[in-house]
Amino acid sequence: MPLDLSLLLLVIFLPSTLVIYLCSLTKKATNFREHTLGHRQFSTATIVATIVACYCPAGLLSQGITHAYKGISYIVYRMTIGLFPLLLLSWLSGRMQKFVSHLSMPESMASVYGPYARLITALFEVWSAVIIVSLQIRIICDTVGLLIPSANSLMITILITVFMVVYAMFGGARAIAFTDVWQCIVFSTLILVLAWCVFKNSGKTMVEIIDFIKAQKQFELSNLIPSDRKVRSILDYLANSIAPIGPYLVQHIYMGKSPAQARKACLYAGIFSTVVITSTTVVGLLVFVCFPYIPSTVIWDDFLANASSSLKGIVCMIILSFGMSTVDSRLHVASTMLAYDIPKSIRCFRKFIYLHQLKVARVALLAVALLTMVLAFNFPISTLRRILMWYLRFYVPVIMAPFILAVLGLRTSSFTGLVGMVTGLLAMLAWQKWMVSIVGTSTGHVPCMLMNGLAMAIAHYVTTQHKTNK
Repeated sequence: MPLDLSLLLLVIFLPSTLVIYLCSLTKKATNFREHTLGHRQFSTATIVATIVACYCPAGLLSQGITHAYKGISYIVYRMTIGLFPLLLLSWLSGRMQKFVSHLSMPESMASVYGPYARLITALFEVWSAVIIVSLQIRIICDTVGLLIPSANSLMITILITVFMVVYAMFGGARAIAFTDVWQCIVFSTLILVLAWCVFKNSGKTMVEIIDFIKAQKQFELSNLIPSDRKVRSILDYLANSIAPIGPYLVQHIYMGKSPAQARKACLYAGIFSTVVITSTTVVGLLVFVCFPYIPSTVIWDDFLANASSSLKGIVCMIILSFGMSTVDSRLHVASTMLAYDIPKSIRCFRKFIYLHQLKVARVALLAVALLTMVLAFNFPISTLRRILMWYLRFYVPVIMAPFILAVLGLRTSSFTGLVGMVTGLLAMLAWQKWMVSIVGTSTGHVPCMLMNGLAMAIAHYVTTQHKTNK
């Protein structure tokens, strides 16, 4: 090939991101709060773009292409993931007036349930960030190796990661917000261009494509909730509405000027992310129409093998912008937990860390980035995804019920919060041991979360009655 278009686009994309980062330095962070949240003067559009950018991971496009054949149940599943978690977060953010002065979700948990709840929440997020970032870096490496054969994929991936670490370390939330806006513009524009190119290359009219899809059995409305696994489907949809919410998303609420702005930003971000996810699903459906008899395990490779150089360049830029915008945000939030929330929960570290918070945050970000690179280059994507699924299995039952109750106004003791978290953990372990064989799914997030909330309500009532009687 006389010209590697993917490499050319990469050479244009990275310096453009560097220019955006340099523009963000016009107002530098002078303390830890400004480094963590920026100056809290972001426009609603900027917060929307940062939410969407960190919410859409690098594997979004390949998943849309490899799983589109599953039919209407998968399409609704994707729409659920895109819309409902951010709608729920929008509803919650309008009720977080008492938490607006906080720097993180663990700090909000601490204000209600004490330091142990803060420590548990922060550890969950750090662990999640390590796995998510490792997965994104591995996908970026594989993408570069597949779509830019003229370059050394390992060296290019290290260069991209170092670049992200530098602007996240020294630019903080402001630099990440600016670069995320740019990356959001890139992938949201190119995903529409990709959908149009695949449609034109299919050689079919829109009517023919719709008729072909309607003729497939898996796209019938009766398969939305199959009669043989209604309970499993309902549990999956409920879990998808809650599981994606985490400290990395809640962080954007604290970046807003007010809960009202955060509520609007989450609402608009839910609509925007649904459009992006729907576009990747449309690309997957078009690829399915072009290769209807190709097994899902090889359809991604077949799609790229038959793609033109311009199409490969577009795919490469979409995946890189997805991955980079997720990595910088997750690294930033993880470093905040390590420099602020975890030391605040451990008494012997409080005084020392407080004097050097900004330096500790930067060192922590670098340490997490190095750890994620080691994991990314030594474990395959399948292994990292299995670890992530294991984490998500326990996060919702342990963390989400106390957080939602705190936002809704519950004020109780540290003991009550710990009772709920332990109950959620034990409920999920019991679900995995006994309920999976009965219900047919390991997705017990919502029932176990409800057990957490019920245990907290009972513990709160008992302790309150005890104090009253005493």
